[in-house]
Parts: sequence; structure tokens; C-alpha cells
Amino acid sequence: MNREQKLTKDQVDRYVVLAQKGESSAFEVLYDHFYDQIFRYIAFKTSDSLIAEDLTEDVFLRMLESIKKFRPQGHPFSSWLFRIAHNRVIDHYRKRGRDRNVPLDTILTTVGESESTLDNYVETKLAMREVNEAMKSLTDLQREVLNLRFAGGLSIKETAEAVNRNENSVKALQHSAVKKLRVLLQTNQLFSEQLA
Repeated sequence: MNREQKLTKDQVDRYVVLAQKGESSAFEVLYDHFYDQIFRYIAFKTSDSLIAEDLTEDVFLRMLESIKKFRPQGHPFSSWLFRIAHNRVIDHYRKRGRDRNVPLDTILTTVGESESTLDNYVETKLAMREVNEAMKSLTDLQREVLNLRFAGGLSIKETAEAVNRNENSVKALQHSAVKKLRVLLQTNQLFSEQLA
């Protein structure tokens, strides 16, 4: 299976059962199916693709180690997997602190890039920093809902199960968070334009 191919919930459930029985090909299918979603989720939370790659690999290693313990209990496998990812991000920040500086090796690898590529890189980093800064004004639950929905690509239902809320609550949290971010980012834009 390639990463572009999507599995249904029933297919995921079948592969989980097979992976719990030790079938490595089932684990590979689950890895391929969820890798991009987990990576985007972690990359959004860490703002660093190298850290996100390491943590994503660690999530799947933990999945492999503990998949036999997974019990659906009304929650999809994706919720369990995103919980592992969430916990790995928290562990990462506990161990390393919240250093938001660009790593030196990232700067050194971009030295040979064209000026427009570097400009795009800097603009993207600044925009992400601005969004991350604005997200600090949201509640923890609002941030988690936005991360799961937009970075993780989960549906409303999957997000509701992951945060242990009903679907209407998730919709309301998402709506209020997006509305607040829109106001904050527009205010920041106006302030920046006045300074220029």
C-alpha cells in the first residue's frame, strides 16, 4: 500500500488485529497510512521538521511495542495513535525546554540555497512563529482541537474521540479558536503595517 491510498475505519481495524497478532506487513500498512498525519501533527506542534521526523519514528516504535495492549473501547485506533504522538511531544518539551531557535545545522544546510528559497523559508518560519504565538492565547483544548483537525487531518468525529468530547463541542471549540486566531492575526498584520 502506498501513502496516498486511504484505508476505511474497518480496514484499519482489521490491520490493527493482524498487527496485534504479530504480522509485520499489517504494521507496515498502518505505518504508511498514518505516517503523514502523525508527522504533520508533530511538525506543527514543534515547528521543526527534524525533531518531527525523530518523534514520529518514536511514535511508531511505541505503537509497535504496545499495539497488543490497544483496546478500542469505543475509540478508533487513530485516537490512540495521536495520544501517543501528543505524549511524545510533551515529553520532548519536558526534556529539552521550549527553545524556538532555528538549529544551526538548518541554517548551514540552507546557505547554498537561492535567495528566493531562503526568503520563502524565512517568511514561512515567521508566519509559523506568528501563528504559534497567537495560538498561545487559546485554551489548551482549543489548541489541541486545531492541531488534531488541521495538522493531524482528523475528522470532527475522530477529534472528538481523541479529546473525549462530543462532536458539537469540538465544532464549537474549533469555531471559537479559528475566530479568535483570525482576529489576533489581523490585528498583528495591521500593527506590522503601521510600523512599516
